[in-house]
Amino acid sequence: MKNTAHHRSRRPGLAAGFSLVEIMVGLVIGMLAVIVVLQVFSLSESQKRTTTGGGDAQSSGAIALYQLQNDIGQAGYGVASTMLFNCNIKWKIASGASIATAVPLAPVTINPATNIVPAGDPNTDTILLMYGNTNGEPQGNTIISPGTTVNTMQMPGAFAKNDYVIDAPSSCGATNLMINQISADPTPTTVTLKTADVADGAALYNLGTAPVILAYAVRKGNLTVCDYTANDCGLAANKDDVSVWVPVASNIVSLKAQYARDTSTPMDAIADLYDGTTPSGAAANCGWARISAVRLALVARSTQYEKDTVTANAPEWSGTTADNPAGSASNPIDLSKNPDGTDNTLWQRYRYKLFETNVPIRNVVWMGVLSECS
Repeated sequence: MKNTAHHRSRRPGLAAGFSLVEIMVGLVIGMLAVIVVLQVFSLSESQKRTTTGGGDAQSSGAIALYQLQNDIGQAGYGVASTMLFNCNIKWKIASGASIATAVPLAPVTINPATNIVPAGDPNTDTILLMYGNTNGEPQGNTIISPGTTVNTMQMPGAFAKNDYVIDAPSSCGATNLMINQISADPTPTTVTLKTADVADGAALYNLGTAPVILAYAVRKGNLTVCDYTANDCGLAANKDDVSVWVPVASNIVSLKAQYARDTSTPMDAIADLYDGTTPSGAAANCGWARISAVRLALVARSTQYEKDTVTANAPEWSGTTADNPAGSASNPIDLSKNPDGTDNTLWQRYRYKLFETNVPIRNVVWMGVLSECS
């Protein structure tokens, strides 16, 4: 019987292909794999941005705090005398123009008048500080015989040509002092000033060749500094000029400061109270002598805006405010305002780093316990 079965032969090299169903299943599996990879990548990238943003906040806050600590620690050098602490000072800036507003002559002033340091971002403090770089006596040098330009000094060798000095009277009151400059090498008995001075000349205070007068403020989310020896920092027109108010660190959303005050009688050089009250009135000189340190708090913000709330509560510091009196268990720093003063309902979508420290004003501390202020 003849076999009728038909046997198809395969040609050499001919391969069987995928069916449509097999191709579609492969595509689905590939797409699922891509989705998983993208989700892992997105999660990893989000964590990286969060970590990087936190690192940026850490760096910005550390840089800002370091500069403030360094300047506040030196504050008062060359003016460490209760005779000067109740005075105001005026001078000419580098351009030759005279500063329009008298500035309080104190080591550190927290929140000076806005015509001296224009206000920064909402809920932030401003700081004004000054110090010299003299090699002479920071407590001042007695004038034996005062003159309009030539002064007979107790120790003229403590001065040098081009040193900046303050010719201070025995009592300032409402008098505005001027920073003067020594115009010639001192003689064995005299010091000659560049500009005529009509002060009664109780003492001459040496600020050295490069006195430092700085104003700090948080402006548009940056810690900024203005050099009062080069610019008129008190002019409202200058506050948004980055060549005048120079950024020090970015993403700084708050600066808080308080005086550490010795309230003991007699004074014992130990801080008993922290507050923001600037000494004034007839007893201001001893009021300044009782301030031996400044409490600082800086809040730095990450650059990463999160989809959800990541900061439920504002950072808290040790300082007190009008809404959080002394002894309060909670002292949050208000971050609810934008730089323009409008309400910011999205501040909780960022992460924050709080830096807090006490900075001794060593040139006041070195004055010790003053009998005249006890």
